[in-house]
Amino acid sequence: MLHIQNVSFEFGGNYLFKDIDWFVKPRERIGLIGKNGAGKSTLLKLIMGQYDVREGSINKAGGVNLGYLSQDMISEDGDQTILEHAKQAYARALFVQEELEKLYALMETDPSEENIQKMADYQEEFDALDGYNMDNKTAEILEGLGFKTADLDRPMKEFSGGWRMRVVLAKMLLEEPDIMLMDEPTNHLDLPSIEWLESYLSNYPGSVIIVSHDREFLNKMITKTAELSGKKLYLWDGNYDFFLKAKVERDDLISRQAANQEQYIKEQEKFINRFKAKASKAKAVQSRVKMVDKIERIEVIEEDKSNLKIDFKVGKQSGKVVMELDGITQGFGAENLFENVSREIVRGDKIALIGANGTGKSTFLSIIADELEYTGTRKQGHNVEPSFYAQHQLESLHMEYEILEELQYDAPHKTEMELRSMLGCFLFAGDDVFKKIKVLSGGEKARVSLAKTLVSEANFLLLDEPTNHLDIDSIEIIIEALKRYEGTLIFVSHNRYFIEKLANKVWWIEDEDVREYPGTYHEYLYKQSQEEHKSKPIKQKKKLQTVEAEPSKNSWKLRDESEEQLKKLKKKLAQKEEQTANAKSHAQKIETKLSDTESLSSEDIADLGKEYSEATERLKGLESECDDILEDIILLED
Repeated sequence: MLHIQNVSFEFGGNYLFKDIDWFVKPRERIGLIGKNGAGKSTLLKLIMGQYDVREGSINKAGGVNLGYLSQDMISEDGDQTILEHAKQAYARALFVQEELEKLYALMETDPSEENIQKMADYQEEFDALDGYNMDNKTAEILEGLGFKTADLDRPMKEFSGGWRMRVVLAKMLLEEPDIMLMDEPTNHLDLPSIEWLESYLSNYPGSVIIVSHDREFLNKMITKTAELSGKKLYLWDGNYDFFLKAKVERDDLISRQAANQEQYIKEQEKFINRFKAKASKAKAVQSRVKMVDKIERIEVIEEDKSNLKIDFKVGKQSGKVVMELDGITQGFGAENLFENVSREIVRGDKIALIGANGTGKSTFLSIIADELEYTGTRKQGHNVEPSFYAQHQLESLHMEYEILEELQYDAPHKTEMELRSMLGCFLFAGDDVFKKIKVLSGGEKARVSLAKTLVSEANFLLLDEPTNHLDIDSIEIIIEALKRYEGTLIFVSHNRYFIEKLANKVWWIEDEDVREYPGTYHEYLYKQSQEEHKSKPIKQKKKLQTVEAEPSKNSWKLRDESEEQLKKLKKKLAQKEEQTANAKSHAQKIETKLSDTESLSSEDIADLGKEYSEATERLKGLESECDDILEDIILLED
């Protein structure tokens, strides 16, 4: 479908990447990963033709079309409704629709055979283009991405940049390109919308290349990983977690090969230096010199930032109760976001505040930070020193300060080396720390503001979407630092990996209330599924009771049929459980083979990785089938 052949890209005298060779096949879902600045977005723009290819070539198979989602694609069509903008994906169908409307008007005065034939041709084409369903399809995609039905006829200019990005994403999904290039597609999505997008892309018939800092999204989406590192592109079968394991083995192998090569070169140079003055050895010495010059040096891949370690210290310990909220009510006009909410935050809590967009996550966090008006009581505990990170706080940065100065202003007790290490984790390396705040992009300012919040030694951190402008390595470092943090934390995030690794409580916002679920994010999901599961049999039971209240002459026959159906379901469940056990055993055998890395080649690892992904997918499917059958059995037995 797409062949990137020996492509190199030079910028400012330095190569971002060199001699990349990559063939994208049909129906592949690929994660394009690499450190910040490795050239991921640049490579996507080269593929799209936004940058000229000066070295190498990019070839597409005949008829292959590309779709591209970038973070700088916010539409300027402010007066169009979001439905109208997304419907631009149906360019030909809209043209045909317009021509048909003209013909309808013309037929009133000129019902000629020529016009009748034109109308028939256009109607046939419009039907083939599925034009009669384009409004429904567009609405379905937009609502899947979080828009309400009432929003669809509102103009684009009434929505924030994040919501307009969703419309741009909807338009690309509706275009159904053969290859979709997606640069950070989850950045402006809430959890329900991310899950919807995952479901949509899982069944997408084309190929998808994704750049993302969302580890959970990558794990669920991709079947292959393309890593830009050390100016080269490395390809791996399997999801992101499999790539991480295989990469450790790859890097270790390269390090050992480089060390062996270095030792060999030193031995040759030692021979050359020893005998270069002896005429009798001149020929042998020249031969060795030529041989050493021809050796292609093995480059050791630079260590990841994940080897760095930082700590967010606490200046003084707070009291046991950090915050008491009683009867909190807040809203706009006649509509409340929250009504009579009471919650307590205690020392050591790490709370994830989650919910769909528009439910008031950031608003509730701002109430806790005492930055918004509300009714009710907010009582801050003894010795509590809060530090709040939110996008609007970028305005409080000192525009004339350099980045390093900005952190020194808030943390005069820390050394320059400590602050440089901290800034390295927030993607400011080397001389970057001397850039003035006023020349930074919005994302860079957000990273500075987050660093200021975390360096403050506060004992109560309030963070609103802290991972939005960080790469995967930096997120991992922040997670590890916040795990060790001895204060109290409450945060809003749509990054499920971040939530799962940190939260010991989940606050879920829905129906003007904030509900508490003690435990991790996965435990919260399990409890949610259990609650939904319990609600289903109750509804069914009511139906059965209604039937029993009005016995009929067929009641015995119905009961016999029910018992027969129950027997069949139990037999089917036994078969599926046996298949599940076999699938589990198969996956474990592959896992055992993968652990024996010394006896495996990189090709073996790739093949086993693919086999393991397929085995785990099959296992998940069988477990899901078992759950569905068991649910049917429970309903019949009740």
